[in-house]
Amino acid sequence: MRDLNRIDLNLLRIFDLLMTEGSVSRTAEKLNLSQSTISHALSRLRRQFNDDLFVPVYGGMAPTDQARLISPAIRQAMLLLEQSLTNVSVFEPEESEATFRIAGGDYVELIIVPALMGKISGQAPNIKLEIKDLKATDYSQELETRAVDLVVGFEKSGRLSKNLKSTRFLSERLVLVSPEPIHDASAVITADAIRALRFIYPSIWGHSQALMDEWCERHGIQRTIAIHTTGFLAVPELMQKLGLVTVLPAAVAKYYADQFNFSWYQIEDSELSYQHLLAWHPLRDKDQSLLWLKKQLLHVAKTIEVHRIQ
Repeated sequence: MRDLNRIDLNLLRIFDLLMTEGSVSRTAEKLNLSQSTISHALSRLRRQFNDDLFVPVYGGMAPTDQARLISPAIRQAMLLLEQSLTNVSVFEPEESEATFRIAGGDYVELIIVPALMGKISGQAPNIKLEIKDLKATDYSQELETRAVDLVVGFEKSGRLSKNLKSTRFLSERLVLVSPEPIHDASAVITADAIRALRFIYPSIWGHSQALMDEWCERHGIQRTIAIHTTGFLAVPELMQKLGLVTVLPAAVAKYYADQFNFSWYQIEDSELSYQHLLAWHPLRDKDQSLLWLKKQLLHVAKTIEVHRIQ
């Protein structure tokens, strides 16, 4: 063969089958092609290799010495090609020491990670997680370069790139959290009651606080913000010491109620519900390790939704 660039992969497939079948008719039948098509392909192969390759004998076609010489290499090439097209990488969580990087911030750390690690620690004891804060980016580059593997974002924030793949992950709603029971308050806090309260504004929660800001604007409410925090760690202690309230996702409110004996109240508006998204790069759409992790996360999300505040 004088020029590899001129060879047709289909010709090599026909050559390989001719070696096996020793017959133009049987080769044509195997490939569901006409005998004339196989004969034409053989003519092209002869020109490419400058050899007869197969000659007529009683009962079929016999390979020439040149054909026998090149046959093992072509057979190996066809096997490798078949394997590359059919093989799927295998992910074995029991043996993996992978580190998964998830962008999602405090909500992921506080609510999702404990449930996720509780689920996978037995079957994947050596897997590690790195949780990163959400940033003001569309995450296209971070996911493409694998600086981040998955993003837990917000459905209506409009920040995630439209080129990413995503699925609905976890539904949430905002509730009001107080360190002490609010006098004269039922299970639902009204807009008038909110006007009289003093708030901590935990900006780490990002989209959820913006959602509450929009709700206040629609209802003509100017919230009294006593403290803005850039982090989450000090919020419970500040609430206890200063008698401040805050607005947080329901799963976090349940955590506060369990850990600090705080009280929580629904807010009189169903519009304070929102949806988390799980986003990844399309280049990794068939990545077996990522498919496994997404499956675990989606299972955890269902568990959280069942057990959180109804």
